[in-house]
Amino acid sequence: MPPVSIHASTVLYGINEIPARSLRILVMGKSGAGKSALINAVFGVEGATAVSHRTPGKHDINKPLTFPGNDRIVIHDSQGFEGGEGSDGNVQKVLDFIELRSKQPALSDQLHAIWVCAQIPFAGSRMFEIGVERILQRYQGTLPIIVVFTKLDILREKEEVRLEKVLQQRDEELEDEEFDAQVDAAVDEGVQELCVKPLQALSLDYRWIATSTIRQPRFKKTITDLVQLALEVTNMEKVWIEMAIAQRSSAKASIEASIRIGRKRYWRGLLSDIFLGFSMRSVLEVLQHDIVNVWNMHDPENYLNCPEFLSLVSVLVEDISDEARNKYPFTEKAVQAIIEHPSSIIIAGPTAIVVLFAEWVRGTFKQTKSSLRCLTAFIIDLTLTMDTLFYLILFRGHPPITIRLINQALRIYQAKKTVVHNSIRTWADGLHTFTHLDVDVVIKKIADIISENSVNPEQWEMREEDLDEAWMTMDALRDL
Repeated sequence: MPPVSIHASTVLYGINEIPARSLRILVMGKSGAGKSALINAVFGVEGATAVSHRTPGKHDINKPLTFPGNDRIVIHDSQGFEGGEGSDGNVQKVLDFIELRSKQPALSDQLHAIWVCAQIPFAGSRMFEIGVERILQRYQGTLPIIVVFTKLDILREKEEVRLEKVLQQRDEELEDEEFDAQVDAAVDEGVQELCVKPLQALSLDYRWIATSTIRQPRFKKTITDLVQLALEVTNMEKVWIEMAIAQRSSAKASIEASIRIGRKRYWRGLLSDIFLGFSMRSVLEVLQHDIVNVWNMHDPENYLNCPEFLSLVSVLVEDISDEARNKYPFTEKAVQAIIEHPSSIIIAGPTAIVVLFAEWVRGTFKQTKSSLRCLTAFIIDLTLTMDTLFYLILFRGHPPITIRLINQALRIYQAKKTVVHNSIRTWADGLHTFTHLDVDVVIKKIADIISENSVNPEQWEMREEDLDEAWMTMDALRDL
């Protein structure tokens, strides 16, 4: 039987590869409402400034905006409706665009979401243009529309200044925690008065969220909450998956997408005979490809799909396998691996670099407790390593993936994986039989362990490490 290929895994599970540029969003709002900053924050794209600096009446809504750094997303920007000549015509163009997209036969050509962006109004300023109000009234209850109130940081700054003046007048002081709590309450009240009540006064019943793109923990949460809200208003499973993959601000959404795809695609194969006879390395390559691609990181050099990364993840798993770690010197070990198990090595790259894998990867897939334990650990370890890498990238402003960042993520996860592996070992060793396992029980266990051990963003601490821009060795990872 030939090795499993990515194409073979797709055919076996009857699921097509998710095409690039599958998610299509229309953003609406005045110039200066923060549309470009919002798109950049949610989807981690460079060049999003083109979205928010169009001259009203000069932009063609039918011309899509795409981004080289994230090919999962297509943005359409509506023209402005700020009165004057042509404003009624601009409204009609948007209505025509929405109707046209609704009739497209291909799902990827349809409109999947509309985000109406409005800066939190102050001093009695109008929240929406009249044209936006007309569109909101027309499509209420029929389209997945979210109202996004932007620049929450400005409101918070105003409330901080106001409270400081009050305290000065009273000659009082507050502990930082109490000060923040009072400001939070005032901000919530301000959003209700300035945004929610005016929205309700227009007889509009839309889901809404107040956001800021400022890179502070309290404001970063508003962006992840926006992603969660966007997923909640999405009715179609395929669009939900596309949204979760395209976004780059919520690790929780990426993990959930990985679980949903895995549940449909490859996790069920762990308890069936679908992988029997395939080399273990080939099975891991399928898992690597699917899990990595769900996270949609900006990886122009494709480091996350290369054999070196797969090799290092296999080392993370080896302590949970029944295979003893090979004690041969490198040269003898490499020669023995080539002779006994050719599938356990890869000759990679133009310089013919030998990439070794942990001992448990050698041979073919078998329906044993050891195989189940190792593959379960591989799925969990790879997912949680990607989760760690996600935050390393997020807090650096979405730079391209580098080997140094991958090494750092591996080091961080290696230091905390003991608890994860103890959970896997306790569960797997408690199984009485392999053949009568309920696959849904196994899938739920994998999902639970991932959820219980994923990064808590509120406790995340950036740690800079002086690492080489070269793949760490297997022994270096083992010795951490």
